[in-house]
Amino acid sequence: MNSDEQVWNSIGTSLIAGSIIPLLTLWIDQIRNAEQIRMAELIGSGLHTAFERRNLPEYETLVPKADAIDVAGYTLKSFSEQNDHHLRARADQGKPINVRILLVDPSTEAAAVMEQSEGLEPGTYRSLCDSVVKRLGDIEGVKIRFLGRPLSMMIYRIDKFVYTGPFPASGKSGTAFTLKLEESGWLYERQIKEFDELWGEAKPLEHGAT
Repeated sequence: MNSDEQVWNSIGTSLIAGSIIPLLTLWIDQIRNAEQIRMAELIGSGLHTAFERRNLPEYETLVPKADAIDVAGYTLKSFSEQNDHHLRARADQGKPINVRILLVDPSTEAAAVMEQSEGLEPGTYRSLCDSVVKRLGDIEGVKIRFLGRPLSMMIYRIDKFVYTGPFPASGKSGTAFTLKLEESGWLYERQIKEFDELWGEAKPLEHGAT
């Protein structure tokens, strides 16, 4: 290779290197911009965290200090068993938690379908709903209503957080994924609105009913 060829090869290499660096910089900037846009979208939705399961340990730390709780489900067996003592303790202290419990009416077809999908005997949902009423129905601050149609998603609000996710086809809601939403995001606000609308159409628990 003569000196002229070496010079041109050197120039060509420099040009290639010089063009790659700005291109890589542009790509990096685009990736960063896209990440920032996605992050802004997530923040705007209110999405805080995503979990693989529904039975989360953090409920135990949030409920005792809560001012308001909204929860919707088919039987809410775990909610009633885990929080009975917290709700009673707060009521006994003269600081009751405002709790709205929305249960799918166990006499509806929607409840029967979910009951069957879990492989439970007919009447199981009725028994579990009665248990919720007996455990929590007499606690100050607790209101219970029954919904006449199916729920597509679980909604569980504890103050500024909403936990939500679909009911799986298997009916095993404890293993369903859960999204934790934070106050002020549009998805948080949408789920709160959804709960309010369902609460408005649901039937209040009759005094003394089980």
